[in-house]
Amino acid sequence: MIPKSIKILFAVPFVIIIGYSVYLFNKFDSIPDIIPIHGYGKNADGFGSKMFLFFPIVLNLVILLIIWLCLRKPENFKFPFEVKEEDKAKTYYTMQLVLVIIAIFATIITTPLLFSDVVYK
Repeated sequence: MIPKSIKILFAVPFVIIIGYSVYLFNKFDSIPDIIPIHGYGKNADGFGSKMFLFFPIVLNLVILLIIWLCLRKPENFKFPFEVKEEDKAKTYYTMQLVLVIIAIFATIITTPLLFSDVVYK
C-alpha cells in the first residue's frame, strides 16, 4: 500500500512532464528541423531531427514506470539490514520517499535541461 502523501509527491514529476511537453508542443514549429544532439553549450557531437526532443520525455516516463513498480512493492527490496516488524512501516515509507525524491530529481534533469539549448532560445 502506497501512502497518500507519496502518491501526491509522485504526481509532481508528471506535472513537470506535462508542463514541459505543452511548452515543447507550443514551440515545436519554431524549432529548426535539424538540431544539435548530445551537445553541451556550443559543443555538438552531431545533428539530428527535432523529434529527438521527445526522447527525454519518453526516457523519463520509463524511469517513472520503474520507480512506480518499486514503490508498489517495498517488501520486495533487499535491505542491507534486518527490518524489524515494528519498524517495517517507517522503513518502507522512508524508502518510498527517497524513490519519489529521485523521481522528481530525474524529471528535473531529463526534461528541461536536455533540450534547453534548442527550445529556450
